[in-house]
Amino acid sequence: MPNHKPGRPAKEKKDIYNAMSENLRKNERINIPLEAILEFSSGKREVRVSDLSIGGCFIDSIGQVLEGELVIFTVRMSTDQWLKLNGKVKYVLPNSGFGLSFTDLTEEEQNIIQQLILEHKE
Repeated sequence: MPNHKPGRPAKEKKDIYNAMSENLRKNERINIPLEAILEFSSGKREVRVSDLSIGGCFIDSIGQVLEGELVIFTVRMSTDQWLKLNGKVKYVLPNSGFGLSFTDLTEEEQNIIQQLILEHKE
């Protein structure tokens, strides 16, 4: 009997994610793995940001969040500094993660994110 893990196959998750993010994306995104701490209605947990734009990001997490939920997350920048941000969950991919848009970004936070994007742009 083959060893089968529950959930969607990785390719299917990627296809769904790509279709959803293409529809929602207004800003250029870059693939960048960043450590983060997520604070949400179920508590606090370590997560990973897998892509980033000036308008939002995708967070890899099996944490249970709801579409529309407001979250706080602190991202470890490439310089080993931490940046605390607020966001709103835009969509959820169960057992995979969720996309969110940033809320209440200051000009300084926008500049930091933009600089990070420029540094990692392929």
